[in-house]
Amino acid sequence: METGGSPLFRFFFLFLFLPVRILYYLWICIRLFFLRKKSIYELELPVQFETSDKPFFVRKFQGKEPTNTRLEILDLLKTISESKRIKKLKIFAPPLEWTLSEFFEIREVLESIKNKGILIQIFATEGGVGTLLLFSAANECFVGKESEFHIVLPSAEPIFFGNFLKFWGVEVQAFASGPYKSFAETFTRGDFTKEARKNLSALIENLQDKILTALTKGNDNLKTLYYHPILTADMLKSNGVVTDIISKDKFFDKESNPLPVNFPYLERAKREFKLFPKRREQILILSLDGGISGGDYQNKSRESGRIDAHSLIPTLTSITSDPKIKAVILEISSPGGSAFYSEQIHQSIVSLKEKKPVHAYFKDTVASGGYYLGSAVDHITASPVCITGSIGAVMVRANVQKLYKKFKLNKEAVGFYPFRDLHSEFSPLRKESVQYLQKEIKRIESVFYNRVSEGRKIPIEEMPKIGMGRVYLPTTENRIVDKLGGLLDAIEVLKKELNLTSVKLVEELPSYNFKNKIPILGSLGLELRELESINQIVFKNHFKIQWRNTR
Repeated sequence: METGGSPLFRFFFLFLFLPVRILYYLWICIRLFFLRKKSIYELELPVQFETSDKPFFVRKFQGKEPTNTRLEILDLLKTISESKRIKKLKIFAPPLEWTLSEFFEIREVLESIKNKGILIQIFATEGGVGTLLLFSAANECFVGKESEFHIVLPSAEPIFFGNFLKFWGVEVQAFASGPYKSFAETFTRGDFTKEARKNLSALIENLQDKILTALTKGNDNLKTLYYHPILTADMLKSNGVVTDIISKDKFFDKESNPLPVNFPYLERAKREFKLFPKRREQILILSLDGGISGGDYQNKSRESGRIDAHSLIPTLTSITSDPKIKAVILEISSPGGSAFYSEQIHQSIVSLKEKKPVHAYFKDTVASGGYYLGSAVDHITASPVCITGSIGAVMVRANVQKLYKKFKLNKEAVGFYPFRDLHSEFSPLRKESVQYLQKEIKRIESVFYNRVSEGRKIPIEEMPKIGMGRVYLPTTENRIVDKLGGLLDAIEVLKKELNLTSVKLVEELPSYNFKNKIPILGSLGLELRELESINQIVFKNHFKIQWRNTR
């Protein structure tokens, strides 16, 4: 006889608890019966999404109300879209601290709800472009009399330290694999090169176009409205963006008698109830967010805001051997980091892929090392506003000899050997060392190109067309990604591949990084390994698209 986790053992417990399941089903039916005359569901969106696994003491220390993860809100909205009883969805949007991709993702789900025939009404008193993106997906929009919406469209204004550093005697040398891999220009020049400026301008124009098209629903006459830094309630109403100006109390009329918060789940539980349910396959959503580095070898706990190889690789290994997990979706948001550790993580993802399907969802920024990781998976779904690319390599080296001498400081080289000057900040590089770094850049670029070529099935001779450090929005035409959409779209693609109608979604969130929130704690633990993340830090600041949902 089979025991343990065998089908026979499971069937025995299902039969044992069958009366309890029947009583639960009857309770759901009775509860839904008494709610039969209600058809309005009210929802307040969370100000921000939970992105880490917070210990109990941290939650108490912060003193904040528990928040939902983005997946939980997406699942709720999807459940609402499948409802047979909900006829009207009333949403309150507080000052939302979401990223641009999150607004687009929620907007897409709201569009699907509206297309199912459910009336969507949204109310907000303040916000920015993101909130107005949600407005564009609703049937009716309402604002308060004193409402203001602060508008900031994507733009960039990077600062260049090249001339400043030279003035103080700091000479920076950069070795890049292409004219578009240009974040080092921040330290070496006083302005952009022609190629870098053209690339960044195209990226920003594409972002602006996607946002304005969504906001205006194709009405070009409305575009100039969103160039105003502040939009008042009267301006929005006179331009037909909002339906009316009312108070929040009037919007949430107590006489409307809305459905209880758990109604969508009750309805789904009734719809999916089976006396002897089959075990649902698990799909793991693994969040990879932040710069890529080695991390602390002795600390195997993943931390929020970091992608550390020494903690992530053991996680991937354990997933590989976990029989409960049928497939994995890597939700990636990373501007890059260490090429060495990107390769290590890439190989671990390839090993995982050999055992079970691995897909990826590209969220906000998936560039450089971030794309290095993503190229290892079977299928990529990307947010249409995700910044990606930057396929290539770059190294930066500073010579501060002149700065030292300004302050009457001197260093003498003792026991130097070939290439030892690469580890010194005091002298210019020898010709042999410069040639060595140029070869290293070409080697790293070649490995990167080969990984993308293998993973994305792109001929190696075509790689320079999408590589050389270019940054852009994702497209399926150049095979940089397979599909544009949100996390729910990535889940549906995987379900279809596995021929599954119902799955159990499991989120694996990193631990809350307390040091990141208290700067003095982070500085006390600063080590040389932190310097590996300088690539991604500068990338963020140099190519940062200045977009925010201003309160």
